[in-house]
Parts: sequence; C-alpha cells; structure tokens
Amino acid sequence: MGSVDEVLKSVGEPVTIIRTGGNVSTYLYINPKGSFERSAPYERNCMMPTDSGVISGDLIQHGSDYYLVVNLFEDRRVGEFFDYKARLFKCNTTVAVKAYNSMTKAFANVKTGVPCLIIDSNAYLMSDRGVTVPGYSGRDDVYYLYAQSGAGIDKNSILVDAASNHFRATDNINAFFASGVVEVPVKLEVK
Repeated sequence: MGSVDEVLKSVGEPVTIIRTGGNVSTYLYINPKGSFERSAPYERNCMMPTDSGVISGDLIQHGSDYYLVVNLFEDRRVGEFFDYKARLFKCNTTVAVKAYNSMTKAFANVKTGVPCLIIDSNAYLMSDRGVTVPGYSGRDDVYYLYAQSGAGIDKNSILVDAASNHFRATDNINAFFASGVVEVPVKLEVK
C-alpha cells in the first residue's frame, strides 16, 4: 500500500484551488455524508494530500461546485504529516458586491461572481447567534453570508445574487470567523 497522499489521489476527486496568482490542481476526498453526527447540510469534511498547499480561506472548485475552506489542520501522528483535514462550506450562490459611489450617487460593482454561502439565521440554534450578533432580537429576517475575506464586503455593501435578490450587509461583520473567511449578517431588501 502507498503513502496517504497516493491513496488520497487514487480515491479522491480532482479539484482546483482558485488563487489570484494561479490556480492549483489537487485532489480531495470528501467524507461520506453522515459520518459526522452534527454536520449542517452545507458542511463537508474532507482530506487533502500534504502537497496540495491548501490554506484556510481557500476557494475550491469541484466540478461546478465551490467550497470555502473554513477549518484546516494538519493530521500529524508520531511527528509524521499524513494529510490535511478540512471543514468546507459548500457555496450555494454567487454575488456581485456593490458599493455606493458618492460621485455618481449610485451603487457600482466592486467585485462580481463572488462564490459564497448564504443561509437563513434559523440554520443555527438561536443561542449560537446571540454570541455572533449581539442584540439580535429575532424581529428581522437575517441571513448569514460566508465568503473569502478579500471579497470587498463592508458594512455599506449591497450584495446581489444570481436571482437578483438584494442583501444589505450589516455592521456586525465578523472578520475573524475563520482565517481567510468573513461572516456577514445580511438583510434581504424588499423589492
């Protein structure tokens, strides 16, 4: 039997780590669904080879799907580096990030085609939300958006998804959710 890297490459699936300076081709093995008792439907656990170069906050393309690496650690045993273990968030949409331009008095695109995960606030237990968004009283429909930190999102951003839904970022942005990943509470604007 070969090394862990060789096994992962033989049973894993080819993926691309999307990087500004150049994409990286590698492999990942997504653990079977249900192998972790408390995983949310948008979470996946995976293993990646030691030579993948993956880092927390990376965006991974797997076929037509995108995943954010939100938790990553090196699996080391007796001093030997076996593989990377990662928790992934499956992105369910892409958004255009818009910012207000005071010269034109209109919102203009800052960045387009940003893969992200948008979930309803009810996807978490309310006790968990109280820690992330102090003062949240449950009166407004709040959604949570997870994207790479470099997406250009700030408290004045409007985010437009593929279905032309407009979400307004709140000022409770959690830039420290995970290394390279930002958590943004957003409110759906009524058209």
